Amino acid sequence: MSTANDILANTLAASKAMLNRLCNDLTPADYLHRPCPAANCAAWIVGHLVLTERMSLTRVGVKEMPAIPEGFEARFSREPQAPKAADFGDVSILLPLFNQHRDKLIEAVKNLPTEIIDKPLDKPHPFFSTVGEAVNFMGIHTSMHSGQISMIRRTLGRAPLI
Repeated sequence: MSTANDILANTLAASKAMLNRLCNDLTPADYLHRPCPAANCAAWIVGHLVLTERMSLTRVGVKEMPAIPEGFEARFSREPQAPKAADFGDVSILLPLFNQHRDKLIEAVKNLPTEIIDKPLDKPHPFFSTVGEAVNFMGIHTSMHSGQISMIRRTLGRAPLI
């Protein structure tokens, strides 16, 4: 019988697999491609996902985070200028950084006590109000951004992968 932990871990693993499938063959230039001038590029999307993973790790009580380069948080923030930037540094580090963070989150979720899963957040979000709901949303969030990367791939002339 599956537990809430198993289901959350599965959602996180499945959305990680989807993101990796869509990004594995992207070149550095592909990571910077925008399907239209105001759209996010894959570099900013994956960097943004790294930062949201860090928030989730904090929510589940993880204290030791994978290292990120200096200036990473500002470069991939949601401040209006960040997603519009032309330079995101070495984009080859982005997917491995996401995977390190996601793997750590999956491992933490597998062992998360029910009282933490059900714990209300100090600041509820419109889409979630408990730690477990926030973790579940991370799978949805990653899948939504994977859809954006799928569109980027299509505008680069790539065939659909899913």
